[in-house]
Amino acid sequence: MKEVNFDWLLQGCHPLSEVAQAYFPCMHNSSAVRSFRKHVKEIVDLYAGLLEVGYTDQITILTPLQIAVLIRHLGLPNQARREMEQ
Repeated sequence: MKEVNFDWLLQGCHPLSEVAQAYFPCMHNSSAVRSFRKHVKEIVDLYAGLLEVGYTDQITILTPLQIAVLIRHLGLPNQARREMEQ
């Protein structure tokens, strides 16, 4: 299967729905967002790091700092999916 490029995630702000869809591609937008938010809260260090850079449970746009924290803990979406499947 061809590897998807997620370099777009490394620059600028992105809607949470797009980021959630990248990490949970088999789900519709609203389900992906719910799963993303739940998954983030389950990883205590990740959630604490996001809170430090202004993340809230109501946020709809992720800033570059929030995305950096996310990638530091989960990796890019294709890396994270491989780990979630194991």
